[in-house]
Amino acid sequence: MSVDLQRRISQIKTKSALLLERAARVEELKAKAEARVEELTAEVEAGRREIERLKLQLEYLTVARVSNPSREDVERSRALISGLVREIDKCIADLND
Repeated sequence: MSVDLQRRISQIKTKSALLLERAARVEELKAKAEARVEELTAEVEAGRREIERLKLQLEYLTVARVSNPSREDVERSRALISGLVREIDKCIADLND
């Protein structure tokens, strides 16, 4: 009976040590997984900030493109201004006479 009890105690000690070892491994894996989750969460947040920055930049570029006149608009404006300058020159010439 004493030998059987000693054997059972030894088995329980062995199984307890194995369970403690496995529990430590699970804790280690859990800590690594939590660290990875934090890392990925930071990456997602950085991605969100980058997306917002790019959306804002796209909006600015769209507004700049819309407000940027075409080549034809620039040429028409120059022609109009040149015409007005000629008229002003004629008026000044008439006033000097």
